[in-house]
Amino acid sequence: MSALWFIGFSLVWTAHLAGSAHVLSRDPVPARFAHNLWRGAAALAMLPWVIAAIYAVLPGPYVTPIPDMPYIGSAVEALSNTAPVKAASQAATPEALSMFLWAVLIGGWALRLGLNVLCQIRLQKIKRKATPAPELSAAVWATRLGLKTPPSISLIADGSPFLAGIKQRTIYIPEAVADPINANVISAHECTHLVRGDLITRPFERFVADLLWFSPFAWVMRRQLDYWREAACDEQTAALTGDSVAYARALATTARLTRPAPRLDLPVAAFILPRNETLKKRLNQLLEDDRKKPRRRLAIAALVTGLVLAPMSLAQSASLNQSSIFTHAVILEADAKISATYGNHVYPDKEWWHSGVDIKAPKYTHVHAPADAQVLLAKHKEKYGNTVDLLLEDGRKMRFSQLAYIGVEKGEKIKAGHVIGKVGESGTAKGPHLHLEIYADGEHQDPEQVEGLEICKDKATPEA
Repeated sequence: MSALWFIGFSLVWTAHLAGSAHVLSRDPVPARFAHNLWRGAAALAMLPWVIAAIYAVLPGPYVTPIPDMPYIGSAVEALSNTAPVKAASQAATPEALSMFLWAVLIGGWALRLGLNVLCQIRLQKIKRKATPAPELSAAVWATRLGLKTPPSISLIADGSPFLAGIKQRTIYIPEAVADPINANVISAHECTHLVRGDLITRPFERFVADLLWFSPFAWVMRRQLDYWREAACDEQTAALTGDSVAYARALATTARLTRPAPRLDLPVAAFILPRNETLKKRLNQLLEDDRKKPRRRLAIAALVTGLVLAPMSLAQSASLNQSSIFTHAVILEADAKISATYGNHVYPDKEWWHSGVDIKAPKYTHVHAPADAQVLLAKHKEKYGNTVDLLLEDGRKMRFSQLAYIGVEKGEKIKAGHVIGKVGESGTAKGPHLHLEIYADGEHQDPEQVEGLEICKDKATPEA
């Protein structure tokens, strides 16, 4: 997989998902429905890479060998016209560019990891400085919501109220809103977060932007998930307290007194989101009575479509990227030339099908792997002579025959440019040459027509 392809596919895929989720979650819709919708979009954004990772660790399927065809290399070489060597019509991603893009991607992931670590450090620092508030209790709301153990309450100097803790769940309330009325509403909100499981799911919901940090659409998903998570909790808390107006008033009061700084985002679900423009939207969402029904049918249709499109689009993108696997010419020799073409050859007394091409070159010329591959076969075959079969990363297979020397072993994984053997005449051949075949989807292909594959190249020509 090239870095350019990973970035390009991710941008297109996340744009499609974010656009679809935006259309389906346009106001007014229930916040809980919208939150689940954006959760689905984030999950689908990760699905292609989960599939790719699973596929990478699964044991490889049984690979069928390249079928042996009647070999007529010597006759074809004698009677066929020399064909011109075709340059690749679509150049592969230059190695330097690919390395640069991977370096940028890895650097971005390292930066995101570092920022998350700094947020955790800041969170632990705030928790250490917090002061327990035994006079405040969330037991009433915990009981009503069915929580076995109510969270404790601690006071912090400033910032937004939040819930944190794994073993011991604690609600942290700023001193500015620690009066019994506001603290009671905040406690109800945070207990609702506990029942909803937001303390556990939030890190996974935000991971899509950490992995796909280069995609603005992934960041749209992250912001939408943060907003709708709080809006959904607002709806449920208002229903729990039985007074939407009083709850909205407490929300506005807390926002006015705490004013969380936008750059001090914590890795927890905060009562007041850092972005000020979300407050008005949350209040309107909470107090809006004339809501449309959730677009469940459209959402289900979008989910099913996404589940179908994710593996299909990944496979299609991979197939379009096939040409980029070829990064090296098979033979680097100025005097090399194709002496026998692929296809049907008619003679006065018979008709033969040539399943590959023959490349005439000086004896002992190095033969290179044109792409990263695994060696399927490395032995002497009747008529073919010394033969090496390679399995490419995209599933295609290549055969190199008539070798004077075999430089690889069966099962070996090799890189593009690795010398797999030397030109010879070890089988049925009249003169040194390389017999080259490509096999894919149950049939042979014309090597000269394979996009991105360069068969012969002058060794004096700089590498692409």
